[in-house]
Amino acid sequence: MRTIILTTVCMYFGLFQLKAQDSTENKVDFMVPPAAKTVVHLNRSDAALGISAKAITRQKSKQNPPINIALFAVDRRTAAEAGNSDVVMVISIDQLSGKIKMSSIMRDTYVNIEGSGMNKLNAAFSIGGPQLAIKTINQNFDLDIRDYINVDFYGAAKIVDALGGVQIPVKTEELSYLNNYLTELSIYDKIPAVALQQPGLQKLDGKQAVAYTRIRAVGHGDAQRTERQRLVLIAIFNQLKIKGKEIFPVFATEVLPNLETSMNNFTLFSFAGSILNSKNKTIEQARFPLDKQSIGKRIDNIWYLTTDLKATTASLHTFIYGLNAVKTKR
Repeated sequence: MRTIILTTVCMYFGLFQLKAQDSTENKVDFMVPPAAKTVVHLNRSDAALGISAKAITRQKSKQNPPINIALFAVDRRTAAEAGNSDVVMVISIDQLSGKIKMSSIMRDTYVNIEGSGMNKLNAAFSIGGPQLAIKTINQNFDLDIRDYINVDFYGAAKIVDALGGVQIPVKTEELSYLNNYLTELSIYDKIPAVALQQPGLQKLDGKQAVAYTRIRAVGHGDAQRTERQRLVLIAIFNQLKIKGKEIFPVFATEVLPNLETSMNNFTLFSFAGSILNSKNKTIEQARFPLDKQSIGKRIDNIWYLTTDLKATTASLHTFIYGLNAVKTKR
């Protein structure tokens, strides 16, 4: 759920690109100035972002290589909390076709965090903010991420509500867990939540969608939770494509204020148009590490998901850059 942000931003800024076009077909009859968003300025040197010479060479060797952006959702209840990143995802955008690939990286993956040692991947954000979180992904998986988008629980719920909710098929065994998380969210913001009464395909509001993406006691644990997160993102993306330009004013007033990002308007302009005009109706998705390349272990009495980082990096690169899809199931 909290992983909806990239498409939201791109669709919004696509308004300005469409406004600038001469085509009568694409002309928009209104212009709404963008609302304030939290902009975080990163140290963009390759060293500060953990981008290796190998990654740079790989990008230069490709014609129109995909743009990779980190997407985080921080587990915090107040703005004062640092928070671990409950969601760690790489969004890859094809510059020519606008095709999107979503790569979830398991938050408990055992990786090296510079200056801190071996730890869970999601700890990097709370230790050193987005700068260290991006650097950790790049260093451990040899990627070239230079920008990020982040949102917390309540910002994510507001965004889903602004878009009119999302259609999600809720399973019978997920219902009680969803409502339990819903109660927790309502305690913090002191606004009563509407409990879900039955399973099945139905429209979830913001809090319900957030609660749905937090479920991990049903099915294949945290791995299946990442599937729920991607499912909500895809539902949002499809809804945006259907609603089109009519929803843009809502983005200006209710979506952008809930975002934290390193991306300026110009950067967003550069690929928003390709996403808006993309003829690809599906979003490719995967989760890493793969089951066959990872195993849960207790180290110093803390549970981690250990993996062969070299093998996982190869699988991740195959998915992002290669021609063959990577299977994410066991």
